[in-house]
Amino acid sequence: MQQTTRSSVKTFIKSFVQKRLSKTKDFTLQDLRRAYPFHELFFRDEALIAFKLQRGIVTTMGRGLYPPVAEFVAKDKYRQVYLDYRLSGELDINQCNKIEEIVTTLRTGKRKPNQEQELKEIRTARGGGRRVATIIADLYIEDFPISPFFAEIKSPLPNLDICAESKKKLLYFWAIMNARGKYTDNAFVAFPYNPYVKRESYTWSFTPKVLDMDRQVLIAEEFWDKIGGSGTYEELLQILAEIKQEMPLK
Repeated sequence: MQQTTRSSVKTFIKSFVQKRLSKTKDFTLQDLRRAYPFHELFFRDEALIAFKLQRGIVTTMGRGLYPPVAEFVAKDKYRQVYLDYRLSGELDINQCNKIEEIVTTLRTGKRKPNQEQELKEIRTARGGGRRVATIIADLYIEDFPISPFFAEIKSPLPNLDICAESKKKLLYFWAIMNARGKYTDNAFVAFPYNPYVKRESYTWSFTPKVLDMDRQVLIAEEFWDKIGGSGTYEELLQILAEIKQEMPLK
């Protein structure tokens, strides 16, 4: 990561943290002790504050932290990097119907995820009229090596609806790219971190029910190193450690 990028990432994250920590002014420890009398048996002062802030922080990080940091990281290497990028393409209606069918049968457990088989079925679904399909990428890199990069950046513990909607976007992305003559293998659901620490320990049930874990999911360092190069995740951890030391929770 270039020094300018590193500095931008650090400044952005510090600003994000400062804004969230400013919310502690909305309540006192006395308020929290009264509001959560039983929680205080398990959480001391700093932990009780963190408990109060946690739900709002997690929600805000999903849209306000991870995508912008990913944009900084990707722009360190690429020029055509976009957030909330709209893609449209004219597809055979039977291809659209096939995508909907695949996602529905995955949700209900009538089939298992298999990217190769899914794409084959979509490519061979022909004979209907034409329809314009539109999707929005959380992160899109046009000048990624070989073919454009598409990512849905989600919590590593998504519910079934989120998994299904993300899967649908991946399949529509592949179909749109194929219609443009740009076959791509760079479409993923990306998890910014891994609460299970190791990929092989990841056991959240909804994700493997709908997504091909080997070819459609990037977890923690896989995602950051994919868009920023080898060692990017470790460098992010170093930046976070520096911020934590410079901005201790009060």
